[in-house]
Amino acid sequence: NYSISAETGSVLVFSFVGYQTQEHTIASAATINVKLVAGEQLEEVVIVAFGEKTRDELTSAVSTVTSEELSKLSPSTSIDNMLQGIAPGVQVTGANGKPGQTAYVRVRGIGSINAGSAPLYIIDGVVAPDMSSVNPNDIESLSVLKDAATASLYGSRAANGVVVIKTKTGRKNRAAEITISSRFGYGQKIDDNFRMMNTAQKIQYERELAALGVTNAVQLPGATIQSDEEYQYLLSLDHDWQETLLRKSTVQSNALSITGGSEEISYFLSLGHDRNTGIVKDIDGFERLNARLNINYQAKEWLEIGTNVSVSRTTSDEPRDRNNVQNPFRAMYDYNPYEPKYEVDENGDIVLDANGDPKYNLTTNGFSISEALVNNPERENYTYIIAGLNAKAKIVDGLTNTFQIGATSTNYRREYYVKPGSVLDGYVGDANNPGSKTDNGSFDFDFTLTNLLSYNVLFGDKHDLTVTGLFEFNKDTFRTYSLSSIGFVSGDLSVQSIAAEPTGASTNLFENTLVSFGGFLDYNYDNRYIVTGSVRRDASSVFGINNQYGVFWSASAGWNITNESFMENNTLFNNLKLRASAGTSGNRSGLSSYGWQAQIGFGSLNGQTTAVPTDNGNPDLGFEKNFIWDLGLEFAMLNNRLRGVVDYYERTTSDLLLNVPLLRLGGEPDGSILSNVGEMKNTGIEIQLTGDIVKNNDWLVTLGGNIALVDNKVTKLNATEEFPNGAPITRDNGLTRIEVGEEINTFWMPMYAGVNPANGEPLYYDADGNVTNVYNADANVLMSGKSPLADFDGGVNLYVRYKGFDLATDFYYKFGHYVMNYMQSNMLSDGTGVDANQRVDAFNYWRQPGDTNVLPSPLYGNSAQQTSDRWLQKGDYIRLRNLTVGYNLPSEFTGQVGIKSLRIFVQGQNLWTWTKEFRGDPEVGIGSGETANSVFGTYNLYSYPQTQSISVGVDLKF
Repeated sequence: NYSISAETGSVLVFSFVGYQTQEHTIASAATINVKLVAGEQLEEVVIVAFGEKTRDELTSAVSTVTSEELSKLSPSTSIDNMLQGIAPGVQVTGANGKPGQTAYVRVRGIGSINAGSAPLYIIDGVVAPDMSSVNPNDIESLSVLKDAATASLYGSRAANGVVVIKTKTGRKNRAAEITISSRFGYGQKIDDNFRMMNTAQKIQYERELAALGVTNAVQLPGATIQSDEEYQYLLSLDHDWQETLLRKSTVQSNALSITGGSEEISYFLSLGHDRNTGIVKDIDGFERLNARLNINYQAKEWLEIGTNVSVSRTTSDEPRDRNNVQNPFRAMYDYNPYEPKYEVDENGDIVLDANGDPKYNLTTNGFSISEALVNNPERENYTYIIAGLNAKAKIVDGLTNTFQIGATSTNYRREYYVKPGSVLDGYVGDANNPGSKTDNGSFDFDFTLTNLLSYNVLFGDKHDLTVTGLFEFNKDTFRTYSLSSIGFVSGDLSVQSIAAEPTGASTNLFENTLVSFGGFLDYNYDNRYIVTGSVRRDASSVFGINNQYGVFWSASAGWNITNESFMENNTLFNNLKLRASAGTSGNRSGLSSYGWQAQIGFGSLNGQTTAVPTDNGNPDLGFEKNFIWDLGLEFAMLNNRLRGVVDYYERTTSDLLLNVPLLRLGGEPDGSILSNVGEMKNTGIEIQLTGDIVKNNDWLVTLGGNIALVDNKVTKLNATEEFPNGAPITRDNGLTRIEVGEEINTFWMPMYAGVNPANGEPLYYDADGNVTNVYNADANVLMSGKSPLADFDGGVNLYVRYKGFDLATDFYYKFGHYVMNYMQSNMLSDGTGVDANQRVDAFNYWRQPGDTNVLPSPLYGNSAQQTSDRWLQKGDYIRLRNLTVGYNLPSEFTGQVGIKSLRIFVQGQNLWTWTKEFRGDPEVGIGSGETANSVFGTYNLYSYPQTQSISVGVDLKF
């Protein structure tokens, strides 16, 4: 028993850890009876299209991640990287390790060949380009809509799934609560298991190859040094270029939020700052500033108004990660260990230039990457503004109208400066106009107006029916610019206005619109049987005038078995539900605004404007269409100690957009036309299990895991006379192929047959499957079952809490995919690249008749280094993504100093990786800068490496 003195009208808040908070307003009664509901009995609210539902009401496949779950993961400047291994069916691959870099996200396989395959992102009801602008501390919940029952409500933008983010909001009648989160740590490049030669080993390798008569080796130090003194001098220069070019990065993250509310207004305000210096010396890394304001206002009893605004600005210094001499991540492997960073004289002293600065040494390839990092700066800036305004009006009982305006502004700017007098300027610049500068960028403005009219009626105590009508208008405007010039008087002055001569300028404008009407129905009988349906009609300006409209529908049903009367005495299951869904959605992402129209390109010749036809138009061009059906089982049992979800789905994409060759009257090729002709199918199983192994007042031990299996098949391509079942499509510079009956992007190349033990020659299979010593680039073989697509992936997580202590671990695994390992090819170059450093195991080459399990003899290097499946490797791996150890200080202590809660923690990211076959980092996204638009994971080159980090942090609430 207890008593509290309070005035009539005051609000009492009752809360306890693990239980649902309750609020009671003081009336005339002197007694208030309160019974808190245990957390395990709480109804989980899931954010879905245009609203939210409880788990009981849900009839579709939705994976959710709460703010509490996100807090256990290692923070990332892009939230998509944090989702890896967390949501089954959502495959996340880091594009590379560059600070602030987004990830490749695919929901239930690849759904397109030429259109986009990324999901639609919705942040507080507003369409966003990705999740990079969102501070993870601002997120209340995140839902991934995977099937048609929810995704089709977004029509032609939802073919690849939908990621819906709800940010935090304030609560009415709450005093202001202040939250501070701070983290500081260090990062470094992940060990890639490449073991490069030191100076003594490299000189020995050069000597051996020179003795064999390898042309590239005879001019190298191993062949030319004449005395032990010269040899000892080279040994004294020995150093590791990775240590010379890379550093430990400094990682900082700070966030402040204030939340609260009065009788009519609730608010959430946050500020955030992230800083990551990156692992490359001499450049400044990444920095992000962001701010958010969410306000909800109960203007009238019948009218609620809400607004949310977020601003984010990022700045990133860019290392050149192309596959050439300007790439520091290639240089750190290629440069020989006896090549110094700066020029040195015969006494070993560093040579100074005319300004008294150290003079950079030009390495064997005639370039200095250290100099380039200083004198060829490249910087990118992004500014995101995402804003929404919504009003919800109760017209009469059960009838509501929700009106929303959302806008997203993305401003991108890039500057690239080659300073006058730099090494690169000497190679590619104009001697009469030294120095060059390029400024380019883009501005994208996406505007959406949405109106929802909804009627809800309850009848017979058990029937709950909601009918909703939708109107939506979307317009996207995208502008680009580029300006370049040469001739600068100083390396410190780089504005275009002082350049001696402009060399190029261009601007572009693209616009497209989408107009939509739709209707949705939700019916719930006694919380046992739930049925939903939707129809949406979209009209898009992206498609041909004859085919601009698409109609997309969905239907779903759910059966809450545990709510049946025959389950009243059930003691095993706390929840048991079956659900099924089917429906369609469309795809228009990644397509040109004017792809359906015949286009003309303008240029100049002899000072006169020219016009040349560039693209054939297709007035019948239309949406790619997805049909997906899903069967799901959800259960919780043993007093909610064991919980799980199992889904089976089939996803068929039809009317794939492919380039169809055009023929002249005589039969000669005459370009191509984009048409709807292809078809592809993804079939998958998703399983997620979570169990509380130990659960009492002091201990909680929770083990969870998920797995997603997916099978991809191309079922239709453009038929030709030669290929009546569909003409194959070659991609990735001839490395992969798309054929009917195979996985998309199956590898396609000649097959390597090993080394001839008699003479060390490399052997290959010819077109007939016979072994030969003659390489034939046309003897390509389709490597059936070998593609960049994984057969299955998933995660395993463990959470342990003992009183105030907690530990969280997350593992990610990925199996069944293949990667072309070009980095290994360069490091074991069979003599063709002997002027660059090599891996230590390059010594394991054929030396005498009978040698097996060896590299080819360096005498046959040109033949051995041809493209073949010699370098095609399984990419299977397991990675410890996150390890967090934390401690929550007792409230008895923190309360004395005015602190509601105080948590300190230590986090590690990417601490351990297992791979059986692959050499290098197995998480392959972008191969290199110039291959960023290729199929991700196809090959590794020299993109920014993934990093591992250790950080400490603190979370406070006042």
